[in-house]
Amino acid sequence: MKMKKKIEQYVKNTLKDELATGIEHFERVYANAKKIAKITSTDYDDQILHAACFLHDIDQDEPHAEKSAKVAEIFLKKINFPKEKIAFITKTIITHLPNGQPTTTEGVLLHDADLLDFLGAVGITRLSIASWDWFGAIDMKDVIKTLKKYREFYSSLVLDESKKLAKNKTIVMDMFIKQLEDELKI
Repeated sequence: MKMKKKIEQYVKNTLKDELATGIEHFERVYANAKKIAKITSTDYDDQILHAACFLHDIDQDEPHAEKSAKVAEIFLKKINFPKEKIAFITKTIITHLPNGQPTTTEGVLLHDADLLDFLGAVGITRLSIASWDWFGAIDMKDVIKTLKKYREFYSSLVLDESKKLAKNKTIVMDMFIKQLEDELKI
């Protein structure tokens, strides 16, 4: 089995019941990272990018970036992933958070691609689920707070091209939040 398939199957097996940050999230993040790279004409190591995109949230417990990096390191060694690339992958995973300071090409691509998945219609759907699942939301006001918090991650995007991709997504979110507040008479 090829390396990419092994990684993807591991994710499917590990996070099979996870809706907000499961396999579909990883597929979108990887696709967005490659899209950003294409738009910016950025060269990157696809083995590093793929592994980092598919393993960046493999451990859901906080601090999830550090824990995911450790799980990724152990798993990648187990499948005989090129040893010289594993440290780059763990670094990329650790810096994917909104406040992360990625210093590698793959790190910037993962960082921005992951943040893009919190915006727009997909972001609204994921965060509506996550409000309850991750943050223990008890009412719609809590959902609105979560949406507003993550909407602000737009300002954490590193690349101008990522901000351009996010523009319509933020408009959708702003409209949705306003409509939800109007409907709830908040």
